[in-house]
Amino acid sequence: MKIKYLLWFAFVAVAFVACDTPNYGELVPSNYNTVLLLKQTGEQEVTLYDTGEDGSYDVTIFKSGKLEQSTANASVRVLDEAELAEYSARVGKTYTGLPEDMYQVAQKDFDFGNTDRYKKANVVFKTDLIRDFIKTNTDKNYVLPILLYQKVKKDSVNAEKKLVLLTPKIVKPTVEYSQGSATVNLTNDNLATYNFTLNLPFVSPWDFECEIALPEKGVFSSDQVFFENGNKAVFKKGSSISEPVQIKVAKVGEFVGKKGVVPVTIVSSTKSGIQLPQTPFDLEIVYGGDNHKITLSENMLSTNAQEQSEGPIRNLIDGNAGTYFHSNWSNPGAINQPHYIQVSLNESVTKIAFAYQNRNNNNGKPQEVKIWVSENGNQGSWKEIAHIMQGMPISASSKYSSYTYASDTPFKYFRFEVLKTNGGTAPTFFNMAELAIYAK
Repeated sequence: MKIKYLLWFAFVAVAFVACDTPNYGELVPSNYNTVLLLKQTGEQEVTLYDTGEDGSYDVTIFKSGKLEQSTANASVRVLDEAELAEYSARVGKTYTGLPEDMYQVAQKDFDFGNTDRYKKANVVFKTDLIRDFIKTNTDKNYVLPILLYQKVKKDSVNAEKKLVLLTPKIVKPTVEYSQGSATVNLTNDNLATYNFTLNLPFVSPWDFECEIALPEKGVFSSDQVFFENGNKAVFKKGSSISEPVQIKVAKVGEFVGKKGVVPVTIVSSTKSGIQLPQTPFDLEIVYGGDNHKITLSENMLSTNAQEQSEGPIRNLIDGNAGTYFHSNWSNPGAINQPHYIQVSLNESVTKIAFAYQNRNNNNGKPQEVKIWVSENGNQGSWKEIAHIMQGMPISASSKYSSYTYASDTPFKYFRFEVLKTNGGTAPTFFNMAELAIYAK
């Protein structure tokens, strides 16, 4: 009997609890059926590219809540001056609204269907106006404050995700070389390929091309260095690196010296406003050998600063690394100009290279030199074809081989002028054990 009563009381208790517990849907207010919020909130930097075009930015509005399948209505607007000042005071920062003529919000009201999860409010920025305005108003923090608010009572807005401050940043898009320089070695090959590419410091929002150029004249001929697949570096939208341009290097024809440099330049872009590199890309080509080495004699050599006590200039071509040439050190005030070595060739050439070996000691090693050429050797006729400021060795008996240099006019005279050594700047002495010249 006791068991029967206990079962009856248990049944009544369960029934009472079941009747007293409200439905979950009744606990949540109806205005939380749909909750609207912004994907981007707070300060958001907007990059505007200085290409003469308006910029664009999408503010994303999400729909969430208990009944995501329901409809909803949302609106956005720009805070007025008083509202922005109040917000600035609240967060402890100073914001200034962007002038109204510098932006446009095309659509401000959005209706969500049952299956819609988000909508985008597109903002157009007048890039040129903003650029010029900010240049003359650098003392303020300009923003475009966009507020999300509800259109009808049945919807609600997330209070912490309803405001975004768009901060415009003007960027001049710049194309850069993917590498600072590169080397192609033909010492053991007759044909090589270098894949030349360009970079943007951001993912490209456009499709465009850059035209690449090789020198029409110079150290190498058009059958020695040429494009394999056209000379256009193509950028695709969504990529920060161009498609490769294949530069072929062939071991054909005649070379001078041991190595040379091809200056690769970017001459144009199909996208207006793109800033191109101001200096060429140096493609080093190493081919080795003693191509067109000149047999030098003592009467072809001269200097403006012979040291009288040691190191006659003829030692440069005696084949003995233990002897050396030395410029004036005993009477430093006698020569008030950079010391140089000069070579008079037997016939006119347009290409030249040199190599030397340092003296077997530690001072007087060239570190910065200029290379001059002339057709007749007369004052005022000299033309600079190279200014070497790095890569020259300073250790005892070390060797150096130059690139091959080209002149657009023939010349017969070559001058190696020393501006700086590991011991001082011009006018100062230098020394050298052996010298070789390659020319054609």
